[in-house]
Amino acid sequence: MNVIATLDSGREQRANTTLALCFLAAVIEGIDLQSMGIAAPSLGPEFRLSRQQLGVVLLASPLGLFFGAFIGGRIADFWGRKSALVLATALFGALQLCTAWATGLASLLVIRFLCGLGLGGAFPNLIALTAEASGGRNSIINVVITVAGMPAGGALASLIGFLAGANGDWRIVFYVGGIAPLALAPVMALALPESALFREAKAAAAAAGTKHTTLEVLFGGTRAGPTLLLWVAVFFTTLVTYLLLNWMPVLMGAKGFSKTDALLIQILFNVGAALGSVYLGWRMQRRPGRMVLLICYAGLAAGLVVMAPLGKHLLLAASTAAAIGAFVLGAQFILYGLAPAYYAVETRGTGTGATVAASRLGSAVGPFIAGMLLGHGASETHVLQALLPVTALAAAAALGLLFLQRRA
Repeated sequence: MNVIATLDSGREQRANTTLALCFLAAVIEGIDLQSMGIAAPSLGPEFRLSRQQLGVVLLASPLGLFFGAFIGGRIADFWGRKSALVLATALFGALQLCTAWATGLASLLVIRFLCGLGLGGAFPNLIALTAEASGGRNSIINVVITVAGMPAGGALASLIGFLAGANGDWRIVFYVGGIAPLALAPVMALALPESALFREAKAAAAAAGTKHTTLEVLFGGTRAGPTLLLWVAVFFTTLVTYLLLNWMPVLMGAKGFSKTDALLIQILFNVGAALGSVYLGWRMQRRPGRMVLLICYAGLAAGLVVMAPLGKHLLLAASTAAAIGAFVLGAQFILYGLAPAYYAVETRGTGTGATVAASRLGSAVGPFIAGMLLGHGASETHVLQALLPVTALAAAAALGLLFLQRRA
């Protein structure tokens, strides 16, 4: 009995270490993902960027995220989750620092794309590691709690911008976002345990001589339907998320709010996202079903309807933004928590990475669409209203996904 208790204690300790380090990595990634949105109002005028050019700059990092997520997930199935995560974390930390030293439009585009590769490569490994941290138990809530570190990091990024003031240096958020992952990467290299489920599944597959192509992993057997529905759901959900994350200060500024008030609204958007998504993920873990996702998308649509025509009412705008953050990130994180269960353990990095890549494509398209609409004269009200049909498409795919049987 003492031996069994010791083994159980060791597994629990490894699981707690994994969750803690992955949560910290998610917080730092949240800072980095939102740093451009925080810096955009000051960065754009300094480099004399038009709204269309600023939209292209905001597109560069999400485009890198798309390729990075797919590559990072595939690498993880060969090298291991831990190695891929440490490498990706060090990469995006270095590129965040480089962003502060950019000299113009061309250097910004290159640096932000490469930074996106690192950010994208880290995320599917955070999901896979936390989904498997407790031996596959509580996978949804483990993933949701970990990934909720991202809006928490986004709130920290907004707080940095808020404390810097209207005339603060936009580079500060990139210094923080660069130094933190470079400090965390060696800690993870030393202390982060590799997924035990992955090691066992990889060894069994090697002993059996089993090899899977990417197409087999994603579309073989009965996986075509879940894969496609996951892609559609996360693409449109993340499109909404990142349009709001990147353009919230600009949209609120267009409604007449000061820069400080706009940043305060964005802070509450992230706080609502972090707290609300954890609660919704907990509800989904306790009673898996379509109702929680239905509430998420219905709440998101209602929040957009309220926010779109809203005038200069700070309290109402901030509370509505917090509710929107909770519902949209709740839906997105629950989808991330569900994704690993549709794929075998030894190929979960590829499956999860492809799902994250689809979401990253949405994160690239969302800010770009907002920039194009605003650049062609659309008001902030029209931009927010345009998200309603997108929300409906995401809801249809997400609810349809839950009609299909998961692997685990």
